[in-house]
This record gives sequence, C-alpha cells and structure tokens, in this order.
Amino acid sequence: GLRRLEQLQAIPFLLADTAYLCKLLLQKFTCTPLKSQDISRGDTDKTVSVVTGSSFTSHLQQTMAAEIIKKPTYFRGSKEDVHDWLEKLEQRFTMVKWSDEQKLQYISIHLQDDAQRWWTQASSVIKTWSSFIEAVTQAFGSTKAQQLAFEKLKWYKQT
Repeated sequence: GLRRLEQLQAIPFLLADTAYLCKLLLQKFTCTPLKSQDISRGDTDKTVSVVTGSSFTSHLQQTMAAEIIKKPTYFRGSKEDVHDWLEKLEQRFTMVKWSDEQKLQYISIHLQDDAQRWWTQASSVIKTWSSFIEAVTQAFGSTKAQQLAFEKLKWYKQT
C-alpha cells in the first residue's frame, strides 16, 4: 500500500469539483492560537481558523473563481453530453456568483476540439449567456442523444 505521505499527496487527484475547491479553500485559512481565556483545561495547544463572514464569502468566491480559470470543466463536443456539462458549469459559476457577462467571457477556456472550433465560428454572433446555452445545446445536444439511441438499437438487435 501507499505510505501516509503518498496517500496525502494523492488526495487532490481523487477529489473532484466541489470537494477539491473546498480543500483549496481550507488551505487558504490562516490559523491563530486561541486566547488563554478561550481555552478550557487540557486544550492549550489548539488553534482556530479566523475568518469573518463577508471576508469568508469574498475569499471563497475568489478561490473558486481562480480554480475555475486554472482547472476548467472541459467540453470537447460531439462525444460528450452537453446537458451534463452545462449543469456542472452552471454549478461552478453559481458558486462564484459570476454574472452572465463573466460566464460568456470565460467560456472559451472550457471548450476544446470540436466545441472550440464551433465557438470560433459562433462567438461573433453569440452575445448573451442564454444565447450561448441555446446555441451550444442546438449544436451538440442532439448528437449525444442520437448516439445513445443508436447504442440502444444495437443492443436490442443483439438480444
């Protein structure tokens, strides 16, 4: 098996999306010792994280926004489910409270392969987040559904 240090180093690779973002956030906390009047007997070496409410929210949003930019949720195009991808993307964008304009501004870093080529052509006419969702769903939504339907048909024919 893996040694303890190796296990700890492997954690970021095992965590996904929200869990990984929470881990990053926890790493950003600064720890300060408790005051002696706050410590009960036997707890003299404990520390506590100190972050105020609005500061915490702002810090959390900044950390998650940086993570969205550094580690995008990629969509490559025809072989993936555009609806699942959009749902994951919306969850991440909601956590950082990005406006529709910000979502549209950063969408290109989330696109690769067929999806990136499509965006290169479509970006000149797509000016709102809702029009992006409509256009990307129209461009890639039916492909996955057709592929699944074909796979089901093949399975039924084999049995």
